[in-house]
Amino acid sequence: MPKLGVLGYTNFNSGIGLFVWELYKYLDGDSILSIGSVKGPQEVWSERQLSTPRPPADMVMRDYFGRFLPEIVMFIETPFSNNLFPMAHKYGAKTVAITMHETFWANLQMADLVICPSYSAWEKSDIPNKKLLFLPIGIEMFPFKERTGHTFLMNIGYGGPHDRRQAGTVIKAFCSLKGDARMIVNSQVNFPGRIDDPRIEYRLQNFPEPKDCYSDGDIAIFTSAYGGYERAILESMASGLPCLTTDADPMNLFQHDPDFLVAPVSFNRMTEQWIENCIYNEISVEDVRKKMEWLLGIDTSKYSKWARKQAEAQSWESTEIDYKALWLETLENLCFG
Repeated sequence: MPKLGVLGYTNFNSGIGLFVWELYKYLDGDSILSIGSVKGPQEVWSERQLSTPRPPADMVMRDYFGRFLPEIVMFIETPFSNNLFPMAHKYGAKTVAITMHETFWANLQMADLVICPSYSAWEKSDIPNKKLLFLPIGIEMFPFKERTGHTFLMNIGYGGPHDRRQAGTVIKAFCSLKGDARMIVNSQVNFPGRIDDPRIEYRLQNFPEPKDCYSDGDIAIFTSAYGGYERAILESMASGLPCLTTDADPMNLFQHDPDFLVAPVSFNRMTEQWIENCIYNEISVEDVRKKMEWLLGIDTSKYSKWARKQAEAQSWESTEIDYKALWLETLENLCFG
């Protein structure tokens, strides 16, 4: 196995930080170059780790390559610095990018290999040196708790352009329900409007650990219009929450029960900020309301256990597919041909 280095955030307040941790742990990483993140302080995960602000200082990168001599350096979404590629090649290291659904930076053409974790990312990319390879979840980060009630949980995070999580649609659908239904909304941004329904608890906060996002609630609502990697679907299911999501790639890559999928009613192409040529899968208030009504009557305990099994099958610890072997084979072929 080649000596593997990972480049990226090293904090659990960032989705990329979770990816970096899992790549380092499950692929037997040798070293880390930690990039400063606005979402939390850099954490020390390894004795063989150097820290740098964003963008990385050339001096720190030279120190990293010269001291730890990685044979492969992996990073998520963006290399943070165009100097990474020539510097890695100068020290004899290959570069591997893992790109998400909505973003394809032009400089990724300079990477030795680009891994697309979903078919939509693969199909959209015109990069010749690419490979379709599923990116599983580290399930131990999300302990299982059997759910028995019917409280809805929606994690918005930072939201994103055009209400990426479709929170407005979901909240309208919930408000149209009758009875004593309840919903918790976890967010890192203020909701752009008023919520007059007292059955909705809107929590504006950051959580110390990723698992804390899923400590409350019984049924997750994760109806994204488009996705980066949308790992929150797997995280919620691993935590024991059955998850309603959008019937569009990459969201339906993880949820395999059609009863928990909401079909889009329209498809709009959008380009904004870092997003290029992305399909916005819009769902309707009425369709979400109907799904919520059905969810209020399900045996949550049964679906809670099933959700965990789905997540286990899509994890690094899966007994069905040896994801680690597939990833290591890809990296070895890149390095040793």
